[in-house]
Amino acid sequence: MGRKVGEIMKITPFNGPSAVKAYKFQAKNNAGAKSESEKSPGVNVEFSQRAKEISQFSARLKKIPAVREEKVQDLKQRINNQTYKPCAEKIAQGILRERRLDELV
Repeated sequence: MGRKVGEIMKITPFNGPSAVKAYKFQAKNNAGAKSESEKSPGVNVEFSQRAKEISQFSARLKKIPAVREEKVQDLKQRINNQTYKPCAEKIAQGILRERRLDELV
């Protein structure tokens, strides 16, 4: 069952990260799209606004450093000065919150 020439395939109920990967792949290969479209004219792929937004957010997240150096330096200094007093309850809450987030993903 093939697509008709000129028919547009629209992806609206995005499939999480796979839709983002597909969008990135399409954007990456845009330069070669002309040669591909010459082979099969009239077949277009259109991504939903939501998939485009997810791709943009993903790119922004990649720019955020994994380690916050100023926070690490502050903690090192407080540990060395023996002024660091961790709160066990906050640590436990953080662990549980991370676990819930992992279960959602």
